Amino acid sequence: MPSRLSFPSDMAALRALCHDLPPPDGAARSAITHRDSQLTKPPGSLGRLEELACWAGEWQHTAHPRAERADIIVFAGNHGVTAQGVTPWPTDVTRQMVLNFRNGGAAINQIARVAAARLHVVEVQELRPTADLTHAAAMDETTFIQAIHTG
Repeated sequence: MPSRLSFPSDMAALRALCHDLPPPDGAARSAITHRDSQLTKPPGSLGRLEELACWAGEWQHTAHPRAERADIIVFAGNHGVTAQGVTPWPTDVTRQMVLNFRNGGAAINQIARVAAARLHVVEVQELRPTADLTHAAAMDETTFIQAIHTG
C-alpha cells in the first residue's frame, strides 16, 4: 500500500510541509467544548482527555471524533546528554526496555492489550546516542531528517 505522505528530504521541505498543513477545525472544537459543558461532570474532571478529544475533533473535522484502530508506536533512543548525569539510569536500560516491550512485559503492553491497539517498537538510530546537547547540537539537520523518515 503506498504511503499518503511524502517525507521531506531536507529542512526546507519540512518547513514547507508544516506551512502547508490545513488549519484545525475551530467549529469542531467549539462543538466539542459546548457538548462537554452539557455533560454531567465537573468541568475539567477528565483532565488531558478533554483536550485530546478537542484536538482529535479539530483534525478529523467532526464534533464526534473516533479512534477506530489504534496503534501505539514507541520510539526508543538514547540521548547523549545522559553523560551529564541527568537520569539515574544508564543507556543500557533502553535496550532492556526494548526487549521487554517486544516480549510483552512492560506497562505499555498492558495498555495496548486493554485498548486492542497494536504496539510497534522503533529503535531510533539502532539506539546509538545523539550528541551531548550541552556541547553541541544533539543532531545535525541530516540526522534530524533521517529521524523523521524513521517515524
